[in-house]
Amino acid sequence: MVALNVLVYCGPGIGLNAYAYLVRTLRQFLGHRYAIIPVDPETLRREPWESKAAMLVVPGGRDMPYVMAMNGEINKRIKEWVYRGGRYLGFCAGGYYGSEHCEFEPGTPIEVVGDRELAFFKGTCIGCAYPGYNYKTEDGARAAEAIVDRDAFKLPAAFWKRDPTNVRIYYNGGGYFLTDEFLGRHPAKDNAVVLVRYSSDVSDPRDRSKLVSGAPAVISCRSGRGVAVLSGLHPEYAWDFLAPSSYTQPYNKHMVSLLRSHDAYRRRLLGAMLAHMQLDVDKEALVDHTSTEYSIRMPAKTPTFIVSARVSSVAAAATTMYSLRNAASARGQNDAAGIIDMVLHDIADDIHIISAASEDGQRRVPHAYQDAVLLASALDPALKYSLSGLEDMQPEQDAIKDQSMLVLCTQDSLPGTKETPRFDMKLAIKHMQENKAHTVGSWLMYSDTTNSTQTFLEKNTALQALLPNGTVNVATIQLAGRGRGRNAWVSPVGCLQFTMLLRHPSLKQAPVVMMQYLMSVSVVEAVKAQRGYGDIPLRLKWPNDVYALHTPVGDSSDSSESTDPSYAKIGGILVSSSFKAGEFTLLFGCGINVANPLPTTSINKLIHEYNISHGTSLPAMSMEKVLALVTAKFEELYRKFLVDGFEPLLQLYYKNWLHTDQHVTLADQNYEKARVVGLCPTSGLLKVKSIANPATVYELQPDGNSFDMLQGLISRKANA
Repeated sequence: MVALNVLVYCGPGIGLNAYAYLVRTLRQFLGHRYAIIPVDPETLRREPWESKAAMLVVPGGRDMPYVMAMNGEINKRIKEWVYRGGRYLGFCAGGYYGSEHCEFEPGTPIEVVGDRELAFFKGTCIGCAYPGYNYKTEDGARAAEAIVDRDAFKLPAAFWKRDPTNVRIYYNGGGYFLTDEFLGRHPAKDNAVVLVRYSSDVSDPRDRSKLVSGAPAVISCRSGRGVAVLSGLHPEYAWDFLAPSSYTQPYNKHMVSLLRSHDAYRRRLLGAMLAHMQLDVDKEALVDHTSTEYSIRMPAKTPTFIVSARVSSVAAAATTMYSLRNAASARGQNDAAGIIDMVLHDIADDIHIISAASEDGQRRVPHAYQDAVLLASALDPALKYSLSGLEDMQPEQDAIKDQSMLVLCTQDSLPGTKETPRFDMKLAIKHMQENKAHTVGSWLMYSDTTNSTQTFLEKNTALQALLPNGTVNVATIQLAGRGRGRNAWVSPVGCLQFTMLLRHPSLKQAPVVMMQYLMSVSVVEAVKAQRGYGDIPLRLKWPNDVYALHTPVGDSSDSSESTDPSYAKIGGILVSSSFKAGEFTLLFGCGINVANPLPTTSINKLIHEYNISHGTSLPAMSMEKVLALVTAKFEELYRKFLVDGFEPLLQLYYKNWLHTDQHVTLADQNYEKARVVGLCPTSGLLKVKSIANPATVYELQPDGNSFDMLQGLISRKANA
């Protein structure tokens, strides 16, 4: 199983700034391939997180609350997981916590001394490396001089470009590691490799009159097949996270400008630490940016274009456009663009509504107006998403609405590929009309970059009520895409990501709970129903994931060393619903890897592998075509479902699913073994038969964990 979750501890003890900065930085360095997921102690204790976790990261904060929250069972699971091949990364307090012994400010009122259970480093982490630390101020912060041992990283020399070996890195309260090598013990018996050292200005916390030279600042420790990297420094802190006015001591009042001048070196050091742990680092995070205004380049939101995809409903389209314009109120003239700013003040967003310019060769939205509106929203949506659930740990503050833009288009005023280079709306409409869907995909919305297609429609209920049934909202990049539970959705370019709005009547024969199964089987059948594509190995994993049997071939660009076939997730469905006046409003969030080889594989990669192994020449599929095929297939199956329910579709579902005769263990039935026999067509629950007592049938539902639906199943006896 491919491990794609980077778990970030967010329980008692974390420093809110340390946690928030860490999440933002990890998204920049790893978000192209991995999902960055906050986890609290209860998640680590109760959920089956290990099989899908690529790394566990513990941020700066206070070590003792970590001890109180995770000692015992949690630490045992973490330690065993790392030994089996997991990765642990600890910054500052996370570095103390990962050592065998912690010695923090000995002999002072804030002393913390004691053994630690994880003990990835078989020795002591002692700190603070520099004097002056204060929990309530920034007096302990400084731009520490770090000496990088490039040879220890075992990376190609070209990785480092022409960086100096002495780099300035943010420091505040971290320790250094008393390795055998540092203490002069030969031969060394501990398991530490020193990656980075402090310069000669560190002092001994036991006796501040003693200066310490070359103290280990970042170490790497092997544990079985796994690795732990522990850091007393904060290379995850970028200079633009910091407010210069907070630093008033002689040794830190110029800290921010010094960190800014070393920011490219900091990013490559952090990238080297992650690469040393065998993680796939986004190369964009390592480049020397020509602009130094911001060290973390978060993609800016772009306008959302909306158009009727049906040529036969001119009057209905005009009515919808009028309703959208009429719902907005004038907020005065936008001086930057010289146009009237019309705004729909919705629950989550202020939605600025503008009609697309219609002249040939003209941008549909003036640059000045787009920048004035969308750059005004200063919130980092990924950070906002990652902090959800921590409200009780933050000071109260007024909610700040996001600023969004909705551009009303006709089919003659759609943006061209220069304005939306990563998705061709005209081509998508052409495919939709060819596939003759009437309701689903009747209206098309598209944004190159948005927070979340699902959240935009779900949280802005005034806009949602105005949109026609069957509207599909597509985006190339989602800054805070949503997965099941607390999961984030990894959002690489080449992944088709959309949310579909459907209003579904309350019908006994067509239960709403089965709609997620209808969408997932539509995704698979949309591809396999095409002539020649019937054997493309797409499968369904209960309840709502799309998997593929990925077989690396001779000229495959797959970076995996394995040549064995394996199942990999390439898509998922997330459905949210509300009910009013006898009708459900459903939002189907769907992500399908169409053309992106990472993070797992994609439809086009499967087609390529199939062509090589079968001597065929099936063409790859565009995202625009897959969107049209999926919406048309869903409408075809949905019409049958409305009349006859899901039971006539069960065989189609079984043909594509992974679970025939699969064995599961029922934890709430004294770990009884059972065999999967089917799906209940009215409840969607998984039906299994007891192996010991075949007459006993259970219906299973997930326990709500975010990591593996087939672990922690909750059963109910269907018959005895």
